Amino acid sequence: MQRNVRILTNDFGTELLKVITITFVCSIFAIHSFSQNPDKIRLHKIYSPFQKDSTTVRVLLPDNIEPGKNYRVLYVLPVREEFNRKSGDGLAEILKYGFHNEHNLIYVAPGYTHLPWYADHSVDSTRQDESHLLQTVIPFVDRKYPTLKSKEGRLLLGFSKSGWGALTLLLRNPELFHKAAGWDIGIRMDTNHMEDKENVEWIKAIEHTFGDLNNFEKYRVSTLLKKNGKKLGDTARIFYYNREGNRGQGGAVIHGLMVELEIPHKYVYEPFRKHRWDTGWLPEAVHFLVEE
Repeated sequence: MQRNVRILTNDFGTELLKVITITFVCSIFAIHSFSQNPDKIRLHKIYSPFQKDSTTVRVLLPDNIEPGKNYRVLYVLPVREEFNRKSGDGLAEILKYGFHNEHNLIYVAPGYTHLPWYADHSVDSTRQDESHLLQTVIPFVDRKYPTLKSKEGRLLLGFSKSGWGALTLLLRNPELFHKAAGWDIGIRMDTNHMEDKENVEWIKAIEHTFGDLNNFEKYRVSTLLKKNGKKLGDTARIFYYNREGNRGQGGAVIHGLMVELEIPHKYVYEPFRKHRWDTGWLPEAVHFLVEE
């Protein structure tokens, strides 16, 4: 086993800047489509049986599409429901940096009719978020655009709830996605009460978000790391950001678990930033994802 560790830190959970890189070698149709000018983002309105109503898929293409070429797709997972830009707009940030041309990728932002946690709710049939992405959005994008239809052609990016989603989608479907990057993810849902099964408020939150505790365990990051982490192979396919603040302690727990399980990953602990798409964290995450 070889280890390559770059550290500017002391121990987990402190308020100092930490940068750690760890590698271990061991029925779907479009209702309407149009171009969202002048910002080059295409908007498709689609029907999905896994959401409450029709939703949108927004797409940002490279300026020069080469005939006969298939492109990798980076799925920019939204934090909030359809048209809610309270936390900024991930696809607009991609456009601002010009990454669609710099990296020659297709970028896709799916829409949801509610706050998505990227899980299939065990009770509510209109909140089947994972199925919406896997069975509605990806097949639509693959039919509509010249995509690389393989694991290597699909990348995941998110923060907060959608950062959780990026990690769980990769860990649950390692044969479908290549890499995932999550910044300041909603990890408190996992780690704040890991051993506290009697916490009434936590159980209520779990039941609201996932339906029941058994279903939650199917999407719990720590559970998935133990169950499927080795399926990611010998190269780093996870980039996990953590920042100062109320998520910091739980974030360190998940990082420590990945170290313990010898799961290849990149981890960054950094000073506080506002909990938004547009606070400067996105470029490093994108660069990690697009590296061959």
